[in-house]
Amino acid sequence: MSNYCPRIFHGLTLQNISDKSVSYSACCWTTHTIASESINFNHKSLQEIRALNQQEILPPKYCSSCIVNNETSMRSGYLQIHGPVTYDHSLQYLDINIDYTCNLACVTCGPEYSTTWRKELKLKHMNVRPHLDQFFRNKIESLDLSQLKEIRIWGGEPFLTNTHKQILEYVVEHGNPQNIRLMYNTNGTRLIDPYTKSLIEKFKFARISFSVDGVDAEFEYLRYPAKWQEVEQNLLWWKDNLPHNSMLSLTVTASLLNVLSLNKVFEWHQKNFSKSCYGDDIEIYVHQAFGTFGLESMPPAMITHLKSLSDYCVPWIQTTNILGTKPHMLSMAVTKLHDMDQRRNLFLSDVIPQVAEFIGYQR
Repeated sequence: MSNYCPRIFHGLTLQNISDKSVSYSACCWTTHTIASESINFNHKSLQEIRALNQQEILPPKYCSSCIVNNETSMRSGYLQIHGPVTYDHSLQYLDINIDYTCNLACVTCGPEYSTTWRKELKLKHMNVRPHLDQFFRNKIESLDLSQLKEIRIWGGEPFLTNTHKQILEYVVEHGNPQNIRLMYNTNGTRLIDPYTKSLIEKFKFARISFSVDGVDAEFEYLRYPAKWQEVEQNLLWWKDNLPHNSMLSLTVTASLLNVLSLNKVFEWHQKNFSKSCYGDDIEIYVHQAFGTFGLESMPPAMITHLKSLSDYCVPWIQTTNILGTKPHMLSMAVTKLHDMDQRRNLFLSDVIPQVAEFIGYQR
């Protein structure tokens, strides 16, 4: 099987941008980033990775996440949409993750990507977003957007500020939006105004994906301090009012905390959110959390129980291969949960008691 990765030759992820510096990489899954004053798509580090991949090598130093999760990785997804192998290292896939303004402090997130997390932890002096005029003039202007096929906008919560609008305006002026797929990842707490809708409709296609990790009280614990009833009403609004060139989807982050109850999200989706007003399917995707609350820390009894559930979240569950591979992380997860729950006065054992029992969490 080929180890070719389209993102290595054609991808760029921008993040941690200030007025003086920028961090970037080939994709958001890589463990290697470049930090400099400007963006260089031909940086020697990127060229080294491309040279290795042209020899059918996925270097573990950069690509460990895709190697471990081969069938459900970032690489496998882009192999399906990219087409024939190409080595010309032209910019075709651009991820922009520069504005960390967010109204939620989700359990599987942290202060790196959420101002609400920073407020809760009383952290200061962290970059929120760049001065956008300087960002476009000093960072983006160096990039050739002529072959761009896809832009993915992340946060923070992208619909909470005007950053995403200014990005779209810039691309409309300097690129070929009619050739570009636009992708948003949003927490579902915000709607869009008519002007934003008109901007989105200038692009070839848009996919707006909502992060929903549970329903009812579980959702409110995992995506604190969002309220499920409000988000549910927003999702139904989106279903009926989405831009005409757009499709919707749900993205579920499978973590140690919700992996036993993902079926509740699937059932809600099937009952309430399976078709848009245009009759298009609203798809649901599951990806794995990594780090403290990743599936790597699942204890054996919990793994056995998960595997005993018949027809549970197929086909995702059939491709999961990291369950319990790092059991030493469990104690860290429980400690973090205790600290977080005390701050929020909201306790795992009250909301998701089955998981609390499996992982040894006691209030």
